[in-house]
Amino acid sequence: MKRIFLGIIISITCLNLSFGQELQDGQKRWSSSSKLTINDFKIKISDENNDAVYSQFMISHSIGGFDFMKRNLNQKIGNLFLGNASWIDTTKVESIEKQIDFQQMQFDLAEIQARKFRKRILKDKKEISKGFDIVNKINNETIAEFSEIRLKLMRETESGRNEKKVAEWKEKIVSELKELNEFRFENKKKIKLNK
Repeated sequence: MKRIFLGIIISITCLNLSFGQELQDGQKRWSSSSKLTINDFKIKISDENNDAVYSQFMISHSIGGFDFMKRNLNQKIGNLFLGNASWIDTTKVESIEKQIDFQQMQFDLAEIQARKFRKRILKDKKEISKGFDIVNKINNETIAEFSEIRLKLMRETESGRNEKKVAEWKEKIVSELKELNEFRFENKKKIKLNK
């Protein structure tokens, strides 16, 4: 009986570890070294009624029962670009690179939110032992905040057309990513939070 129970625990742990690692077709995990390209957008359109480029992102988690004991939950929370739900109009060649760059800025904003999520979950990890409602609550708050920030970016930069505002946002994004560098997905080292 003990062997069966131990086998079940090991299987769940392995399943939980692999969940955060594998990407589905068309998904791209945020990376500082691999930016979005035209090939990442799986839906190709030529339609005057839509924006030239549209991106769909997902901030997801795979936090399990024993994760409250860990000192780093970075790989339990993913920030993904969903290529199969994102489109690009390749007939608008003159602005394609600028539009992809603007979508990358939005992906970077999603990464900031994912890092804030990782930090907050680590800070409140003892609450996880009481149930997963706290994780879902923080996830919902994170996604709602991302939507608000994304909308603010769109308005202030006129959907990427105001180059001065785009430059200001890029500077702000770089600064925030650097500030939250410890909470990037790739970092597997133990994190000690300042109280």
